[in-house]
Amino acid sequence: SPEQVPVEYGGLSKGGQVFGDKDGVTQIIIKPNCKETVEFAVTEACNLTWEVRVVGWDHVSYGAEFVPHAKDGYTVIIQKIRKVGPTEDTIISNSFKSNEPGKVVLTLHNSSSKKKRLLYRLKSIPLSSSF
Repeated sequence: SPEQVPVEYGGLSKGGQVFGDKDGVTQIIIKPNCKETVEFAVTEACNLTWEVRVVGWDHVSYGAEFVPHAKDGYTVIIQKIRKVGPTEDTIISNSFKSNEPGKVVLTLHNSSSKKKRLLYRLKSIPLSSSF
């Protein structure tokens, strides 16, 4: 499984990091010339940490934002959408501290003519304060 395969062989295992072998990995196929979004629900005050890897990053763009449930809330751009180069065939790690309910939305756009495999995992650590 991808969570046990070392990074240099296309997996997500880095050793000594926030995530361990027991943290599950979700796999999604991104079709050619398509945009895929992954949403993480935030129901309590927490610190979200995630890792994303696309097997063959060439022609793939990545971005992340937090969208609050409150109608008068503001969307927070966590990672501006950017093209990830083919030499960056690594794991993108990011985190976000949320004090309000909402969702974190990851956006990946595959502009190539080949399908890509997306691997991701998430860890949520509750904060002592509540909404």
